[in-house]
Amino acid sequence: MTQYLSDKLRILSLISIIFVLYIHSGFHADEIEGMVVNDRVQEFVSGMMGRCAVPLFYVISGYLFFLRVPEGMKSIYGKMRKRVRTLVVPYIIGCLFFVGFGVLMAVLPGVSKYMNSSLMPLFSKPIGEILRSIFYDADNGAPCAFQLWFLRDLILIVATSPLWYLCLKHLKWGFVAVVFVLTYFDVPHVPFYSLFWFVLGGQLTKVKIEMGGDGRTKVAIFGLFLFLIISIIQLFFPDIINWSLLRIPRILLGIIGAWGLYDVVLGKDFSLSRHQWLGIACQFTFFIYLFHEPTLNIVRKLIVVVLGKNEFGYMASYLISPWIFTFCAVFAGLLFRKYLPRVYDVCTGGR
Repeated sequence: MTQYLSDKLRILSLISIIFVLYIHSGFHADEIEGMVVNDRVQEFVSGMMGRCAVPLFYVISGYLFFLRVPEGMKSIYGKMRKRVRTLVVPYIIGCLFFVGFGVLMAVLPGVSKYMNSSLMPLFSKPIGEILRSIFYDADNGAPCAFQLWFLRDLILIVATSPLWYLCLKHLKWGFVAVVFVLTYFDVPHVPFYSLFWFVLGGQLTKVKIEMGGDGRTKVAIFGLFLFLIISIIQLFFPDIINWSLLRIPRILLGIIGAWGLYDVVLGKDFSLSRHQWLGIACQFTFFIYLFHEPTLNIVRKLIVVVLGKNEFGYMASYLISPWIFTFCAVFAGLLFRKYLPRVYDVCTGGR
């Protein structure tokens, strides 16, 4: 992998995590009832553009996982062992942090109003149900730390990666096509949607994706244009067709477009090493992902308290809270890594 591609993956990951923050910064329908502009902006940024973020994370994860396997299956087993430290341990810590932080906020006087819901009823359930809710599924398709569903599915995919390695090795793009078809079937506990993006990333290791030529860049920008047009049509005409049928093709256009737009905006001579603060921010993408809930919720609600529960207050909170939180999280991450380096290393899997 060239340094240009490495920088590109890191910056696109940072942009993606900001979009994830936008997804989780949106206000519920009852909070912005009657605020049409707010609703449209949230739906376009979070519901249209933001939906490319997690698939891109899966593509990058699959690409990096299958990028170098010089010893075949032996290399796959080695990567699986490494992912225990880089995925499983941070996942467990992230799940416990969410629950612990939620309980703390529930018992502290005057702060529970900054939480969307209380976790206290969870502890009235049998121990098996408590553990299942915290670490796997809280009966909503995600663990209590709902943002970690991505990491949960990634762990399951990595745990079964020898099978996906063999399928990609022998079936190549045919297997990617098969998984794409399977995404239209709802099979409990089988994350076909996540798997599709992961194996797509794995298959892309066979394609030269370093820096597109003029022709490939034009195709990518055209893909971005189509993505925006389709998103706008869906925004204003949500019932014109069954948009779920175009879910993956639309997101794929967005990812291709973002990939090409990066080359146009930054150019082939861009180097992350020459941009100190951007480079620092890119180091904390995984840290932000792990711990942005329920802490982000406090930031966005505090802004509304200051600006008022009106159209301007909700809009301002939605637009700026991801950036304020990113700044605060990077600062907190710097302090955490400086003063408790070993603890930070364990929490983030050495990232």
